[in-house]
Amino acid sequence: MPGGSFNRREFLKLFGATAGCFVATAAAAPFVPRLGTARAAPGAFHFPQGLASADPQPDAVMLWTRVEPIDPGAALPNGDVDLYVQVATDLDFETVVVEQAVRASSGSDHTVRVFVQGLSPDTVYYYRFYAGSDRSPYPGRTRTAPLPGSKRRVRFAAISCQSYEAGYYGALRRMTNDDIEAPAEEQIDFVLHLGDFIYERTGDVPEDRTVARLVGPLPDGSEPWEPDGTHDWWRKGGQAAVTLADYRHLYKTYLTDPDLQAARARFPFVHTWDDHEFTNDAWQSYASYFADGEPAQKRKVAANRAWFEFIPAVLSNAPKFHGIPAPAHDFRNRNVDDAPMGAYDDDFLFEGDNARALSTLTIYRTLRWGATLDLVLTDLRSYRSPPVIDENIDALIEGAPVPPVRVVKLLDAGRTANDGNPPATISYADREIENPRKDAPPGTHLGGPQKTWFKEVMKASTATWRVWANSCPALQVRLDFSRIPFAGLEDGYAATDAWQGYPGELKELMAFLKDERIGNVISVAGDHHAFAAGRLPVDPDAETLFCPAVEFMTAAISSSSMYSMADRATRDNGFFHRAVALQDENGTQANWNNTLVNGLRAGILVNYTSSDYLFDLVRNERASPGLDYIDSDAHGYTLVSLDEEKAEAVLVNVGDVQIDAGPGGSKVTCKAHFTVKPWTGGEEPVLEGPLFEGVPPYPWNREKKAG
Repeated sequence: MPGGSFNRREFLKLFGATAGCFVATAAAAPFVPRLGTARAAPGAFHFPQGLASADPQPDAVMLWTRVEPIDPGAALPNGDVDLYVQVATDLDFETVVVEQAVRASSGSDHTVRVFVQGLSPDTVYYYRFYAGSDRSPYPGRTRTAPLPGSKRRVRFAAISCQSYEAGYYGALRRMTNDDIEAPAEEQIDFVLHLGDFIYERTGDVPEDRTVARLVGPLPDGSEPWEPDGTHDWWRKGGQAAVTLADYRHLYKTYLTDPDLQAARARFPFVHTWDDHEFTNDAWQSYASYFADGEPAQKRKVAANRAWFEFIPAVLSNAPKFHGIPAPAHDFRNRNVDDAPMGAYDDDFLFEGDNARALSTLTIYRTLRWGATLDLVLTDLRSYRSPPVIDENIDALIEGAPVPPVRVVKLLDAGRTANDGNPPATISYADREIENPRKDAPPGTHLGGPQKTWFKEVMKASTATWRVWANSCPALQVRLDFSRIPFAGLEDGYAATDAWQGYPGELKELMAFLKDERIGNVISVAGDHHAFAAGRLPVDPDAETLFCPAVEFMTAAISSSSMYSMADRATRDNGFFHRAVALQDENGTQANWNNTLVNGLRAGILVNYTSSDYLFDLVRNERASPGLDYIDSDAHGYTLVSLDEEKAEAVLVNVGDVQIDAGPGGSKVTCKAHFTVKPWTGGEEPVLEGPLFEGVPPYPWNREKKAG
């Protein structure tokens, strides 16, 4: 460690801010700092969750770590810990440009965020933290963004859904190892994390599946789960987080994973959240598990605070975007009660304690990467309206295999249905109930203020590419039951927790892109635990589709795949299970891919014949309008490369992740390549692909046969 020694008084003079989020500025010229051992003996502290960087700007980046006293006597009397951060342009730290004293407070669970400013654009930096003479176990590496107007290729990775108990993070190690070996021009600039960084439940793995590793009992937690014959994916003894201590415990446990630590040390991350950072299928401050749920404003505040403590992001320091103020802000504590939701406004935002809980943290924001990329990050959980499928609607549509498109669209439209004349009742089969949404505003996924902001930034963007960091997929994932003869069933959505539960607002946004002639919009999504690619239509039910945007969906890092969940759900229904899993000479195939893209009749047919003629005869090209590709039996990450000539996406499948792959990382089983060239606003994109490396998923591996 360079330099001499200094006493505590000298140390305190170097503080640039109070405990919490610190600001550090690079020196005008490089210098070698004077560092000493402070007063703690070696081995008094360690950094069990590693370090991280986030939200790179052309001249700044956010740094993060968490320190833990091994010797409680080494901390300050109030439990705080004094730290030192160094930033250098070289791995040996011979050219140090920042040295800053900071304080990790016991009130923030000894996490610390340092916003380092005054850096050079498009530059790789290295950083490390000291507590006394104890140093973070490895240096972090980060890089700043290019200056606005700079034209160069941008390359990022997209990841999501990393259940600690469901699998290991070998995909992250594969991504990190490959990047270390790649030439500089092929290396990843940043990692986009689309949410489900933690899962708020423990034991969230079916009893008949191997648990990769255990989170362990939560400090507080809900009452341990006792199986009742339903929801068999939650193990006996499983708990849900209910307090700040619970959420902190989850983050600390997840962040002990060496593969996750290695990725966070290698790349700057850009984060949004999905539902499991708070509660399953979250909306506003409502906790929903297996029924309609209950208000949970205290939990929402706790979840927001823990996210802010453990997930670095530039929020209050976020710059304006072409003059548009940044709505994001750091955590602000509010006192709330778990009160009934009460009244809501015209944007379907419930007032009172709910609104106060949501106001503690705002994370939607933009990042710019030269002239090539404007990244628009949305929050699709905090302001969404209640789901249209509740217990009453479930009872109404009993017998429907999935929620009918007609019912969802009618309910989502609220008082605007039928051109402002909503029906007083809603029916399915021989049942009819009062329309519960006839006087309600239309459903919203973004909420009013965020939707206005989203449209403003999309319209103001001048980059070649506009990437929407969209935690919930917008691609259509449907089942065309109406094509099954004599079944008397309607087409339905395979899931309604994502944009398919809010079809009216999605149509509005796609129409906005079309009408405002905004081209080169790519949605990058997670949540569904599958890879997918396709086009986003304005109206998926129109006679002629018009698609102003494309979407790439990335699979889970470790959470159960979409195929495994569909397989489990249909295992006791032989007919429908054939549409999910196919037994052929190659073993069990994920026929679910075929069913979603080509329709139920195609999914059933392949169980009985391999005739290509018959397959083409029954295939429905609009089974899921706009969906061109899906690999539902997958884990991995997506690599996106952008330049003036094209956008490329590589969907990297590493297969099974229930066995720890070790420091070598998981092995890649398949890469699916897609390309889209720039398109003028008002026109449609042309999505090219997939081209495969490795073994393609079913049905792209089908051998075509005549007859």
